[in-house]
Amino acid sequence: MRLQTTSLFAALLMTITGANAAEQLKIATDATFPPFESVDASGKVVGYDVELMQAICDAAKLDCDIFNAAWDGMIPGLIDGKYDALISQLTVTDKRRKVIAFSDIYDHPTFRFVAKKGSQFEFTSEGLKGKTIAVQTGTPMDAYVTAHFPQATIKRYDSGSAPYLELTAGRADLHISYQAQIIHSFLKDDSGKDFELVGPQLTGQDAKEFGEGVAIAINKKNTKLVEQINQGLATVRENGQLKALNAKYFGE
Repeated sequence: MRLQTTSLFAALLMTITGANAAEQLKIATDATFPPFESVDASGKVVGYDVELMQAICDAAKLDCDIFNAAWDGMIPGLIDGKYDALISQLTVTDKRRKVIAFSDIYDHPTFRFVAKKGSQFEFTSEGLKGKTIAVQTGTPMDAYVTAHFPQATIKRYDSGSAPYLELTAGRADLHISYQAQIIHSFLKDDSGKDFELVGPQLTGQDAKEFGEGVAIAINKKNTKLVEQINQGLATVRENGQLKALNAKYFGE
């Protein structure tokens, strides 16, 4: 009788554990884009977006597992139900709205080019003819240079960090990314000491490719999760956590 009771208890425990595990949300991020998301020396996913997402989950009382995923598979994975949400400095564009849903916008980034100090460029289609621009594939930056500089050579990479290696190795003349990302992950590092921001400051008001702002991506079918995440985001905005994160990572 005791053995039967023990077996029943174990089965019940496994059922409860399985139910709880099923309720955990799978949140993917491309951890190659510091200081927004990266993997530290211990293998932990860290960064601005990671802390923000955790704060939102806590505020909304959601159990979230935030983990690293390959950039090129993130949106397809969200659509297929592999992930519940994505946070990876995803800009809101009309093209993306057709296939995925978004939370409320939490940032309006500025985009810039970066190049070797002393370099001179004319940021026109003709002016960048023959120049090599390194970008992360499938990003607003990729879409922008493709549309506006068709005579340039565009080198595309899966990770957000790879274009900097091309730049420092002299295999690219320019890279374009979020201004904050360039400053805080590259120019403030020894590897970026010979480089500087160049060209105009760009936002979604300057080019449609840069979208409306940055938000969390959610499967279109999960309207309840959109509401929950928006509630959590509103809370962290109102209680000062979002402002504190901006100050911690960017001194704003």
